[in-house]
Amino acid sequence: MSIAKSHPTQSGTTHEVIESVVHLTEQRDELTLLRSLQGSILEMLPGVQASMVCLVPDTRGGWAHGTVPMPTLMFPVADVLLAEVLALDSEKSIRQFAHEAQVYLIGSLGIQDDRRKAIMIRQPEWSLADLRIAHGMLNIYANFARVLFDSERDTLTGLYNRKKLEQKLGELLAGRMGGHNREHDGDTGDYLAVFDIDHFKRINDNFGHLMGDEVLLTFAGLVRNTLRDVDWVFRYGGEEFVALIKGVSPGTIGLILERVRVRVQDHAFPQVGQVTVSIGYTAIAEQKLPPSLFEEADRALYYAKEQGRNRIFDYGELVRSGELVHQEHASGSIELF
Repeated sequence: MSIAKSHPTQSGTTHEVIESVVHLTEQRDELTLLRSLQGSILEMLPGVQASMVCLVPDTRGGWAHGTVPMPTLMFPVADVLLAEVLALDSEKSIRQFAHEAQVYLIGSLGIQDDRRKAIMIRQPEWSLADLRIAHGMLNIYANFARVLFDSERDTLTGLYNRKKLEQKLGELLAGRMGGHNREHDGDTGDYLAVFDIDHFKRINDNFGHLMGDEVLLTFAGLVRNTLRDVDWVFRYGGEEFVALIKGVSPGTIGLILERVRVRVQDHAFPQVGQVTVSIGYTAIAEQKLPPSLFEEADRALYYAKEQGRNRIFDYGELVRSGELVHQEHASGSIELF
């Protein structure tokens, strides 16, 4: 059996492609996956520029740039290009567009939580080989992103799941212990909040589980759209949800959660009518472990339930006022995840 010799240039290009795919599929986080995609495209196509955008619905019925962390823009994105992003769909996820002496390849990076993400790759002229490489990298990303999405999302609500909560909380605590994520002015912090839909069992009993699922789905959307893009929201299980709210002052966290409580209370849920939520939260400190953080927020939540529901309580404030007694909790004594 004879083996044909490969051309040195072809062999080198093949190796680069394989290495880029390997690096891309090593990622387990959306932001690092996007950065890896951008880096791979720039490595494979050194003559191009690549920018990524996230568009979210605005209050006027149009679209605005989201604040979701994205890789650095390599060029400003004109409004005419944003119109091309909005034209992307599942059937045509990649578009080619010429504008001001540049030819753009615009590819969808997915639609999640009403957010549209896209990458724009540009250069004055495209060869057929470059187009094939770019299309291939975008298709690889799309396929892997779907696998990653399914592994870290709750099936019903589309929110992040408990596995992702464990990962993100661990990263947040590790960053704080390492001196990262600390605000330079010392006036802001990170918080863990637990949300529990009040009397959810009654909803299932009175209206059926299908309507109960509809309430969960609507509730998840209300929370996600009320909190900021930089915050993380998870479905912990059943009617219980968790949020990691980062970089806010002690005076602001209560206002943020109050907006969630009021928005849920004022929303007319089809057939069910009014639904309310109880919320407990606690400050995230580097010396705390995930089980103790969750236990603190959970105790504040149940205090809210005992006080009549549809309320918000801060664990730290409850301890300072004497309403709750702080309990040191031994590492490993409670299995959170």
